[in-house]
Amino acid sequence: MPFCPKCGKEVGIDTTFCPSCGFNLKSPSAQTSPMAPVAPPPTASKPKSNLMRNLGILVVVVVLVIIVLAALASMGGGAGGSGGILPSQHTTNIVNGLITVSAGSYNYYPVDISAGVTGVSLQGSFTATGGSGNDIDVLIMDSTAFTNWQNGHQVSVYYDSGQETTGTVSANLPSGSGTYYLVYSNTFSTFSAKNVQTTVNLAYTS
Repeated sequence: MPFCPKCGKEVGIDTTFCPSCGFNLKSPSAQTSPMAPVAPPPTASKPKSNLMRNLGILVVVVVLVIIVLAALASMGGGAGGSGGILPSQHTTNIVNGLITVSAGSYNYYPVDISAGVTGVSLQGSFTATGGSGNDIDVLIMDSTAFTNWQNGHQVSVYYDSGQETTGTVSANLPSGSGTYYLVYSNTFSTFSAKNVQTTVNLAYTS
């Protein structure tokens, strides 16, 4: 296929004038000095940028880290059953300060335990004054035992200090919901009221 000697564009064999530049292809100069086709300069391929490559690697790493963290959080939630939240210790005060227990009577403090808690215990201390013995009887029992005890029956309790002037309160209670009673009994005293300095706290895990 011939080419225009002036502009180098491809032309037909029987073409008289170049369709690109209008050069007369039949002129003597066109016949004596044919022009070789001008090849377009090669396009240089740009090397891949190191910055872009490093950025792509960083994005991949970040995505993988997010996926791993999400998987760990999901595993923690399934294993713990509480969305991955770890159990925590709680303390609630039941009684604190000086109380007076009348002769032949008792003071009581209900302790309500919610469902789902564990490691339940009552811990504290007491010191009694009054009467010839300076003593008090501290008991911890469940609601059924408390009702029977109020009616003078023998019951099983979680803690019974006996008639003591001072002592340490310590009782582990069952896990799960229920109501228990902390009792300061002066029923054995006929005439003397008792003053009791005491602190007792409820501890549990949830």
